[in-house]
Amino acid sequence: MRRWLVAGAVVLVAVAGVSAFTWTRRAPAEPAPPPAPRTVAVVKTDLTDVREFKAVLGFGAAQQVTGRRAGTLTWLPAPGTVLDRGHALYKVDNRPVWLFFGDIPLWRKLDAPGLRGPDVKIVKDNLGALGYRLGGAADELTPATVDAVKRWQKAQKVDQTGVVEPGDVVVLSGKVRVEAVTAELSASGEGPLMTVTATGKAVAASVEARQAEVFSKGSKVVVVLPNGTEAPGTVRSVSSEVKAEKNSSGEEVPSIAVDIGLDGEAGLDSGPVRVRLTTTARQGVLAVPVTALLALREGGYAVQTASGGLVAVKTGLFAGGLVEISGGGVAEGLQVVTTS
Repeated sequence: MRRWLVAGAVVLVAVAGVSAFTWTRRAPAEPAPPPAPRTVAVVKTDLTDVREFKAVLGFGAAQQVTGRRAGTLTWLPAPGTVLDRGHALYKVDNRPVWLFFGDIPLWRKLDAPGLRGPDVKIVKDNLGALGYRLGGAADELTPATVDAVKRWQKAQKVDQTGVVEPGDVVVLSGKVRVEAVTAELSASGEGPLMTVTATGKAVAASVEARQAEVFSKGSKVVVVLPNGTEAPGTVRSVSSEVKAEKNSSGEEVPSIAVDIGLDGEAGLDSGPVRVRLTTTARQGVLAVPVTALLALREGGYAVQTASGGLVAVKTGLFAGGLVEISGGGVAEGLQVVTTS
């Protein structure tokens, strides 16, 4: 009898344990609802597409000066020297070779009245700019021109021959700055002597060919200098020659040279700079973040409204993470879904 009582007690304990377990066990948790999509409002704003390019500040492309007078070099200018019309570029056998302005070199001896041509005009134009009186047609060598040459030679303390030979002058487009001197004293006065640049500071940019279309002659840019200051600039030329240059990843890409003149003071002579160009500006347009655009399977784009509907849109300017949109149903303040 006692064994039955013990057994019954064990059964009661076991049942009580099961009951306790049954009453304390939690029901499975319900899955959390998905978060509501993030929305933004369509805004009316001004969009400006601003691009920046790496460039180098300097004095522009260098031009080589080639001597054409036989003899010994007895004087050469120092790098950085600025030379104007009528200044000596160098000396051969202690006789100066002067700088004249023009667009073609002299190619013959000008020694007899009656000669005519563009070389005569260059000599007359430069002597006139230096203050000498000249007579006759602009491109004619007259007795008055010969007299003016003699007076000029006398002022320069050289033999007064009245004759101008090709090696007496170097014709360049304007005032120059000596970039580098490649010849040495006692060497021949014939051959490459030095390189010169324009006197004004300039910026040289090498732009990937696929992006160069944003530059055009006369375009206004901002040059950001190494010290953070900014200077206005103007695009002077865009090369039509494409060259292969290495980008920051070491890959060769087709590039185009862009020459930019500074319109203000740079404060520095050389160094790396950035060129900032505003290519397109749109005022008072409707825009959303680029992340709000949905690409449609049939082509084009749409935005999704907060209620879940899709509105087809036409895209315009992309700038600063925003995109211009237009289309039926698009209005300022409309809430659209965005991914970020």
